Amino acid sequence: MSEINIQFLTGEALATIKANIDKFTKIVKNNPLNSDALLAELPEECFVEKKYPIEDFELKTSSDGDYSKVDFENAVMLYDHLKNLPKHVLGDERFWMWVILEKGYAATVQAMPMESGKYVIKDHWLFGQGRRRGLMFGVISRAFYRVYLTKDDSLDNPFELTQFATENYMRYREFTWRAYSNNKAIVIGALKAEKKLVEDHGTNIESIKDYYPEIAKYISQLGSVMLLDFMSEDYIKNSVIEFGENLAKSNGISKL
Repeated sequence: MSEINIQFLTGEALATIKANIDKFTKIVKNNPLNSDALLAELPEECFVEKKYPIEDFELKTSSDGDYSKVDFENAVMLYDHLKNLPKHVLGDERFWMWVILEKGYAATVQAMPMESGKYVIKDHWLFGQGRRRGLMFGVISRAFYRVYLTKDDSLDNPFELTQFATENYMRYREFTWRAYSNNKAIVIGALKAEKKLVEDHGTNIESIKDYYPEIAKYISQLGSVMLLDFMSEDYIKNSVIEFGENLAKSNGISKL
């Protein structure tokens, strides 16, 4: 595809959506395939161009409606096309609304249909619960950050941990609730530990009650002893493996 400049949804258009969440939720429910009907309800000039060039792209949908089949591919696509943008752009809901409405509307709706809850637009398109939570829980922005935080260039396949995290959302999602969610060394170390534990014990280990929430909680507890920012990836990995092994033992789950 050709090179384009990114765009932001205008402040006026953003305010229009925020003031009429119920109305726009109904519009999206009735028009899941393209954003034309939604855009028709916004001011005529609803996007403003920014001088940041990227390769053009369009997110994919699954032909049978199962978004999990294209989730990984779309997440990597987002990362590959947006990774060089400045942090202030990647942290702006106006930018992510442009991506949703112009580059991935049908994919966004397929990933999280309006029937998922009355606040889908407010909390998963917009930053209804604040900027940090908005980025980590946004339908599209979280896919980008899942790759950003799990891509590991030290591995033969840099996206190995991304794939592992995408196969079972619980492996990664619990970290996003935590203060350390944007610390890549912690996330990488924890995912490497989780992957090793699954390889050693099989997916049976994931059946332990609150298994992944307990791992996320344990990492937070490590931070009460030592500042997490000063912990190495290997320290996190080895600590989580030991914790997971103890959980497996106490629940009668042996190694394969």
